[in-house]
Amino acid sequence: MKVTFDLDFLKPTLQRKIDVLQDELLKMPQADIVTTHVFKDGQYIRTMIVPPNTVIVGAAHKSPYKVRLEKGTISVNLGDELHTLTAPLELDAPAGTRRVGWVGNEELVWVDIYDNPSGCTDIDEIEEILYVIPECGMLDKRLALANNNARLVLTEN
Repeated sequence: MKVTFDLDFLKPTLQRKIDVLQDELLKMPQADIVTTHVFKDGQYIRTMIVPPNTVIVGAAHKSPYKVRLEKGTISVNLGDELHTLTAPLELDAPAGTRRVGWVGNEELVWVDIYDNPSGCTDIDEIEEILYVIPECGMLDKRLALANNNARLVLTEN
């Protein structure tokens, strides 16, 4: 009997690399990212305003959505490839998408537009519907966790 297997399974996947990066970033001081939420006409619109020279890690999305880049430049993965996107720009994003990006030298305004046929306006509920929420939580919860961890580290020393 001949047994063969492919060693590719030992290679880290992009998602695993993103997880490792996210864990390391959570150990660092966090950027002041402003997130706004708008509900209208069967849509949920989430806008992030990100300071220059910031690395951001997103959550995987459960459904397709639209992205509108309104201001700035970001180097970000689209699938497994790195692209530099400059505003103004719109693109369709497929379900399962998870991104990591580096914001350039100016503030970034990134807008995600989702269908919201139920008209849900509860942020926690809509996040459960739309995202595969990482263990560290979504952006606002991540910031609280990271900032709390940073305070713990500072007080232990």
